[in-house]
Amino acid sequence: MGGGVLAAKGKALVATLAAELKALDVPPEVPGGTSMAQVSAAAEVVMHGATKIQMLFADGTDVPEEAAGAMLRDFHGQIVAFLAYATSALGSQGATFDAGVADAARLVSNSCANLVAVATARAGAPSPELKPALAEVWAACGALKKLPRDGRAAVSKALLRSAAVVKDVAAELAEIGAEVRDDADADRDDDDDDDGGDATEGPHVDDMTFHDADFDETELRVAKACGAFAQASFGFLRALVAPIVRGAGAPETEALEDALRECRAFQRAVEEVGAGAYPPQDARALVADALAAVERARAMGQAVGQAGDARAAAEATAAFEAAHETLASAIEA
Repeated sequence: MGGGVLAAKGKALVATLAAELKALDVPPEVPGGTSMAQVSAAAEVVMHGATKIQMLFADGTDVPEEAAGAMLRDFHGQIVAFLAYATSALGSQGATFDAGVADAARLVSNSCANLVAVATARAGAPSPELKPALAEVWAACGALKKLPRDGRAAVSKALLRSAAVVKDVAAELAEIGAEVRDDADADRDDDDDDDGGDATEGPHVDDMTFHDADFDETELRVAKACGAFAQASFGFLRALVAPIVRGAGAPETEALEDALRECRAFQRAVEEVGAGAYPPQDARALVADALAAVERARAMGQAVGQAGDARAAAEATAAFEAAHETLASAIEA
C-alpha cells in the first residue's frame, strides 16, 4: 500500500478512536452490569489484535493494501467491542469504580491509537517506535485487568492508600525526640569509655532536614503530641477501614463513597497537623487542623456506620476524640 494512502487511513482511524472515547463520558441510563471479567477478556482480544498490527508492519508500510485495510478494520472492531464492554460496566458500582474503569479504558484506547499512528506514519522503512508502542498497549491492558472487581474493592483500595499516607505521617513524627534519646545513650556510653572517643559531629549547616536541636522544649512537647495524634489517626482508620476491606456485610455503594470522601479530607487534615508539628509552630493553625481532622473523623464514622458496624465505628470515633483532647491540651499548655 502506498505510504500516503496508508498514513491517511491511520490518521482517520486515530481520529475515530478519539471520538468514540466520548462514550465513556456519558453516564449510562440503564447500567449494563458487565463484569470486570468480561471487560478484561475484551482487553485480551485488543492485546492480540495489537500484536498482529505490530507483526504486519514490522518490516515497514510496504504491505498489500487489502491486508493492511482488513487488519486496521479488525483492530478497530476489537477496540470498539472493548469500549462497549467497559461502558457497560459503569453505573452501578459507584463513582470510584467508574472512574478507575473509565481512566483505564481511555489509556487502552489511546495506546492503541498511538500504535496505529506509529505503524502507518512512516513510508517504507520500519519504525523503531513500533515495538515500544505495542508494549504500551500491553501495559495499558495489563493495568486494566488488575482493576478492582467491584465498587467495594475499588473503595477499599482507595481507603488503604489514604491509610498508608497517614501511617507515613505517624512514622515520620515518631522520629522526633529520638535524637534526644540517642544522645543520652551516647553520653552514658562515653562515661563508660576510658579513652574518651571523639564526639559525634552535628548536622551539616546545609542540611535541610529538621533535628531535635531545632525544637525548643515547648515545641518538642507539642511535636511529640502531634506524633501521638497521628498514630491515633492511623489507629482510627485501621479500625474503620478493616471491616470494609475484609468484605463484611453488603454495604450500600453511596455509604462507601461517603466514607471515602470523608477519609480523604481526614487524611489531608492529618497531613496538615504533621506539617504544623515542625517549627515555627503556629498553635492556632494546629488547633484548627486538629479540629478539622476530628470533624472529618466523625463524618467518616457515621458513613462507615451506615456501611458496616455502627458500634465499632462509634467506639473508634470516641477513642480518636480522646486523642484530640490530649493534643489540644499539649498545645494550650
